[in-house]
Order: sequence, then C-alpha cells, then structure tokens
Amino acid sequence: MPLPKPTLLTLVLVALAATPGFSQTPEEKKNIEDRLRVDFFLDAELPGAYRSHAITRVLDRDDEQRSDAFLAPRFTIRMEARLPKSAQVVVEVENARLRADLFDSDTWGTRANRTLPGRTDDFVALLHQAYLRVDNLFWDQISLKIGLQDFALSLRGPGDAFFADLRNSEFALVSPVAEGVVPGSLYGMRAPAGTAPGTSGLFRDRADAGGARVTWNVARKSLLFVDAFYYTVLEGGVRHADERFFGINTDLLLPIVEERPSLVNLLLSGITNDRTGTHIWTAGLGFDVIPSAALGLDAYLEGYVQGGRFGDTPDHGVLQRAFAARAGVKLPLPLPLNPALDASFWCLSGDHGNANDHTNRDFVSYEGINEALVVEDALYGLDIDSNYLSARLHASAVAKILNPDDLHIDLLYAWFRFYREPDYAGGTFRRDPGRNLGHEIDLRVKFDFTEHASFSIFAGALLDSQWLAARDAYNAGTRRAFVGGVQVNVGF
Repeated sequence: MPLPKPTLLTLVLVALAATPGFSQTPEEKKNIEDRLRVDFFLDAELPGAYRSHAITRVLDRDDEQRSDAFLAPRFTIRMEARLPKSAQVVVEVENARLRADLFDSDTWGTRANRTLPGRTDDFVALLHQAYLRVDNLFWDQISLKIGLQDFALSLRGPGDAFFADLRNSEFALVSPVAEGVVPGSLYGMRAPAGTAPGTSGLFRDRADAGGARVTWNVARKSLLFVDAFYYTVLEGGVRHADERFFGINTDLLLPIVEERPSLVNLLLSGITNDRTGTHIWTAGLGFDVIPSAALGLDAYLEGYVQGGRFGDTPDHGVLQRAFAARAGVKLPLPLPLNPALDASFWCLSGDHGNANDHTNRDFVSYEGINEALVVEDALYGLDIDSNYLSARLHASAVAKILNPDDLHIDLLYAWFRFYREPDYAGGTFRRDPGRNLGHEIDLRVKFDFTEHASFSIFAGALLDSQWLAARDAYNAGTRRAFVGGVQVNVGF
C-alpha cells in the first residue's frame, strides 16, 4: 500500500523543526534576538476635511467663489531592523498628502493637496525614511544616523518644534502666505518663467531631508547631549541649487524633578543655497523648566536671532535680519477630568514685502507647529509661519468613556496680528488696514477605541479678520474662515 503524500502543512512543520532556532532553549533564542530583530509597523490615517472659500482664495491667489472638501489619507509602512553591534536600519514608505512640483505651477495652491478622489497622480507612495543608525561608534558615547531621515528640535516634545521639524515642514526659503500676494516679491519662491505670479497659487510642499546626524552623550552621564547635523532639504534640479541645513545643537538636562528633567537648549545653524546666494545663520536658546513635581508647573522660553544674506538679485543683495521668540506656562489643575491650561505669547518678526527693500525681516525656519487649524496648519489652513504676534490659551482635559483616559478634549483660543503689515495687504490697488489677522477658536476631540484605533473630530474658525476682509484682489468678501472635519486612525 503506497504511503500518503505529505501535505503542505506537514512539509512546512518538518522544515521548521529542522531549522536552527525552532526548538532552541530560551538562552539560545535570546542570543538570536540580540543579533537580529525585524519589526513591521502599519499606520493608516483617513481624515475628511472642509475649508471655506476665504482659505482657498488665498492659497490659489484667485477670486473664485468656491470652498473645498476633500479626503487626505495617509498610509505608512515602517520596517525597523536591529542589527548586531548596536546598529539599526529603518525604511519607511508613506504617501504624500502635500506635494507640488517646483517647476509646474499647476500643482501649486490647493492643488498641492493630494486627495482621494482626485487626479490620477494624486496617490503617490514615497520613500519617506531610509537610514542607518549606529550606536557606540568609535566609543560608547557616540551615535551616527545617516540617510533619509526625520529631524526635529522640539523643546517640549513631539509636535512642538518652533524652529525645525523636517518631517512636518515645508522648505525654509518659501514665502509666508501673507506676502505671496506681492508681485515680484524677493521674499518668496518665484513663479516659473511665463507664469503670472498673481495667478499661480502658493508653492506648498513638504521637505524630505537626507544627510547625517552625529550625537555625543558627553561623559556618559545622559545629561548633556551634543548633535552635529548636515542635511540636504531640497534638490534644486541644477548645479549648486540645493537647499542645505546644518549646525550644532546642545541639550542639557537638569534633574530638578526626577520624573521629568528640565531642559536647556542651545542651537547654532545655517541655511544655504549657493545658486540664490542664501546664507542665513541662526542662534537660539531655550529653557523648559519643571520647578515642582507637586504642582506640575511647566514654564518655557525660546528665542532665535538670524543674520546673513537672504539672497541675491541681478541688482543687489538682500540681507537677512529676523528674530522669533515665545514664552509660556502650562499648569495642570487638581480637578475632575485632569484639566490643564497653557498660556503663551509668540512674536515672529516680519517684513512689508516691498520688492525695493534690500532686507528680509521674515523669520526663516523649518517649523513644524500646526496648533491653529486655520492660521498655522500646513495641510488644511493658511500655514502662516512668520510675521505675526499671537497670544494663546490652550485648555485640555481627559475623561473615561470605555477605558481610562480614552477621551481627549482640546480647546484653543488664539489672537493673531501681523508684526508688520505686508504691502498690498488689501490687494494691488489699495492698502487698507489689514494688520489684524483675527481671533481663532479651535476644538479637537479624540476617542481611543483601543490602543490600535481612534476617532477624532476637529473644527477651527478664524473670526473678525481685517486682513481677509481687506483683500479686494481676491474678493473674499468676509472676515471669517473655517476648517472642519473628522478623522479615523488605525495602527499596528
């Protein structure tokens, strides 16, 4: 009688049993894990958003009567391989939600939002990160991270990078939206040859930085860290036209409170582009102080000054003279729902946008803050990141619906005013007082179903904006702007 043929499952089990490591002791398995481990992470984000016509007209630089509603999905696949001798390889693929071609003005303005449903080329998967990290390089205190990577200088944690967050920023040498109206402005990305700057929309894109970062943990005390970094942020497409960001950053941890040490930060950096003659130098100092564990008080102060050369023109050079600063206090309250209040004041220098001026006073950065949905958000709003004064009050709370702390509520009030009123703030034919950007009120509510899935709603309204009402070139005809939507997140 012939023997039955082995099934596929039987063959697989036999092969696995014969494979080294399938039936090893715990000590042997641990040795294998120490040598090599590969993890995969999947993350999906699906927001649906609406923004009013006052926002779309400014982004597109036109006077069309239309609002905008769209989906903006984000799908991320990340692989982390931990190699022998304290090495790690990370590869991350993600679709681009905000993407424009520097040499194609048809992709500028609201068309930079890659949406579904949309154009056939809207959904484009990109290699977002691909880097090698080696710890204990040369000696125990040195680590190296090289390749396409994220880089953020966050004084108070993720999502709070006042000066640099390359993963969530546009290019530094692109003008703030307030000055994009000025024909022939020296302070923004010029429209391609043959394109009318007043109708091409604003250039909107996200930076992808490739380079190297070396971190030194001084004296093995884990209290003083020194970073030296060098990145190419923008490939200009022609020789000597790349935008580069480099410098030295120092973080000193002060264990006033052991649960969360205070932080002192010092930065010296440069932003350059040889083809445009850009050499901008920035010096910064920041403090995040936790004086008492019992109170939970968090006081912070951050400031930067800039000098150098913004760029060259056929007739003359343009100097860079700018600054930015913010200060605030966050205080948890001993009340139900664990509320916390964060009050702060922000000041970022700005420029009139006069094409005949030989100095740029707009603060140039790779900031990654999208706290205010209408004024600051890069994906949904105006993404104004320079030339403003702002006073803010942020309230947050957590509650229990199904599980502890699964409901998060955030409410923001922010007052915005231009530091300097841009020329032609009311259009090219008159200069109405347009310095008051307005009052913004935002609400964000997030519910965590499980550790893998959450649902959010968000809404923001900019009210009493003289700047919007005065922009007769766009015929906005309103002092108000609105952003709202819902979002689902799933991650494994």
